[in-house]
Amino acid sequence: MKKITHFYITIAVFLASLLPISGNATPFSPTPLRETRAVWITTIGGIDWPRTYAHSRATMLGQQEELCNILDQLQKANINTILLQTRIRATTIFPSQTEPWDACLTGHAGATPGYDPLAFAIEECHKRGMQLHAWIVTIPIGKWNGAGCQALRKAYPKMVKKIGDEGFINPEVSESSNYLAAYCRDLALRYDIDGIHLDYIRYPDQWKSTRNRHQARENITRIVRAINSEVRRVKPWVVLSCSPVGKYADTRRASSHGWNARDIVCQDAAQWMREGLMDAIFPMMYFRDNNFYPFAIDWQERSAGSVVAPGLGIYFMHPREGNWKLSDITQELQVLRAYGMGNCLFRSKFFTDNTKGIYSYYKNFYAPLPSLPQVARSQQRQQPPAPSSLSIDQKNDGSIALSWGNANMSYSLNSNPVTSYNIYGSSTYPVDTRKADNLLAANYRGNTLNIPNHGSIIYYAVTAVDRYGNESSASQTHNENIGSGRSWNSNSRRVPLPIVNGSTIYLNSNDAPAGALIHISSVMGNDVASCIARKAPQGNTAQGKTCVEISKLPAGHYALYIINKKGYRHHLGYFSIPIK
Repeated sequence: MKKITHFYITIAVFLASLLPISGNATPFSPTPLRETRAVWITTIGGIDWPRTYAHSRATMLGQQEELCNILDQLQKANINTILLQTRIRATTIFPSQTEPWDACLTGHAGATPGYDPLAFAIEECHKRGMQLHAWIVTIPIGKWNGAGCQALRKAYPKMVKKIGDEGFINPEVSESSNYLAAYCRDLALRYDIDGIHLDYIRYPDQWKSTRNRHQARENITRIVRAINSEVRRVKPWVVLSCSPVGKYADTRRASSHGWNARDIVCQDAAQWMREGLMDAIFPMMYFRDNNFYPFAIDWQERSAGSVVAPGLGIYFMHPREGNWKLSDITQELQVLRAYGMGNCLFRSKFFTDNTKGIYSYYKNFYAPLPSLPQVARSQQRQQPPAPSSLSIDQKNDGSIALSWGNANMSYSLNSNPVTSYNIYGSSTYPVDTRKADNLLAANYRGNTLNIPNHGSIIYYAVTAVDRYGNESSASQTHNENIGSGRSWNSNSRRVPLPIVNGSTIYLNSNDAPAGALIHISSVMGNDVASCIARKAPQGNTAQGKTCVEISKLPAGHYALYIINKKGYRHHLGYFSIPIK
């Protein structure tokens, strides 16, 4: 295993420190095609979601709309993985035979919200091309007289241990591993989840026994093995992950200062990765500087082919938490990318609230392009077949209609069932599906897609993605009638494509007079920016033109519109900003 010395850590941190955090920031490592970009959505107490209770159909729909708004914001920031807190403290956000509804949904433990929030969240995430991993809090089960703890005490009295006024599942009895494994198996069978994420899979901080550390680690590992076995048996493609304590152990680079996963809370996540019990880990690395970088690299060195996506404590930027600087987080993001790791943000509300500009930075500069989740070595299987019968049709309104036939849709456990597709576009043939800037839509669930006709994109490709995240070879298409350098507007008259010169777009003043409101969206229709067209300075290029500044836009493909006095939108053309 290659060891990273103090010198390389210092260089990585130094390079990250040189990166601007506003303006045209460019990562020192290029945007990868595969990068796990995750967010924890916390439901305990409704601190991320839901913020309102479901007492009627109207409030139920409001609760659902609230989640959709959160997911819309995360989609626009190109987040591809959602870790949704599904089991809170032996209470749930889905109907369970053994544990009651959590109070976060209605204000009353055990009361139904009138719908299945987990099923709803899965469907909405999949609509947006995002994975949903069910976040399971394993060992803590809440207050001793709380609804969840009482339910388990009644049904499994030998499995529950009291510490203070709290209840915990006892990792030292075999009944615990059997119960949690059956619980996760039931969850995987009943729901189309992409992953199961185990939180607090360790000894409680309050546990005061004089135990043998090796045996204690084995007790926790026994639970992990049982869950892995039961879930793999019914749905082997479900990603198994956990969120260990942020520092695995003391390293030759740095001390963990008496708090780490392996030696203190008996959580041997490195062993789990070596054995293939974990496909991914999201270590809770809510630290800065030398408490972060050596330990993040240590996790990556121990990954054994598993995905490592450290959790970043963005909540510490809030003035009431730690008042960290934005650069504390942005530098960590860039170093993680440089070392091939993903990232996971804790937690959703601090991200979507744009605390100290973190959402703006992430959306515009760190992740301006979509990316596919990373795939663990243990999840890799044979390559699925490519989509069939790929065709392209240009509509009168200028849009491109792509359609394709199904790949292998078998759901046999011995095959690789295809559930989604990736769509790529390029000005060169064949479309290079290894390039991040060619990816137009990720994990798309459907067989047809309308794309605004982009002036520089004249070739398209579609790949199939199986449940393990493996991608097929590409079906390529080329239409000689597309790519003439012009696009059709709604009036079926040809309009010249905008002239892009550096950070400025030049427009025909007859189409977009000075003072007109200009709207910019992504090629897939997401709102990006609005601005005012101004009179272009004199010059050969600008003769009779108006202009729009695009210097603050990240790399990507864009559609351009003018908004008239009545508020109607008229299409002006398309433009691209390449990755620098």
